[in-house]
Amino acid sequence: MIKHVNSIYNRVSVRDFLEKDISEEMVYNIIKAGTFAPSSGNMQPWEFVIVRDRQQKCQLIRTTFSGFYSKNAKNQFWLLNAPIIIVICVNYKRTASRYGVLSQKWAPIDTANAVQNMILTATENNLRTCWVGGILENEAAKLLNLPNYVMPIGLLPLGYAKEERSQQKYKMNPSWITHKEKYNIPYFKDNIE
Repeated sequence: MIKHVNSIYNRVSVRDFLEKDISEEMVYNIIKAGTFAPSSGNMQPWEFVIVRDRQQKCQLIRTTFSGFYSKNAKNQFWLLNAPIIIVICVNYKRTASRYGVLSQKWAPIDTANAVQNMILTATENNLRTCWVGGILENEAAKLLNLPNYVMPIGLLPLGYAKEERSQQKYKMNPSWITHKEKYNIPYFKDNIE
């Protein structure tokens, strides 16, 4: 029997949160889960800025947009109702000290590993999140006083869902995206489930 990690299958993106605080202990444990992620050469290039202050959240939201091709679209104001916004940042200097220019590729991947751990830990503790990548990175970096070798790559609002979604969004079948030896040779002949 194959065992599944329930939080993987229970995770949903939520954009509407209760006005309910999150304890410092919970935030610490979610961040700690992130630090247990694998990273290239164990360089751990992640940095996190926790934003609770409403005025700071408003300024941060002004650095958001609704999609890559819609930079003039409205900001993502729904973020304001999240009790906490975790700004996910990459410390390129840390990975570059060992891997040079490859840090530009590896450090964001490593940081994404940390974020996934954080999302799953939040889910396991009945908190919800929604990965937000639509930010103007340079503006957000300036607002947060980040050094030039640390860059924000996304926002992770964190809170208790106002209303639980009962179903995940559609996910592709593994047999459609898995190839044997070379591209376009199916690895799974049939749906195994």
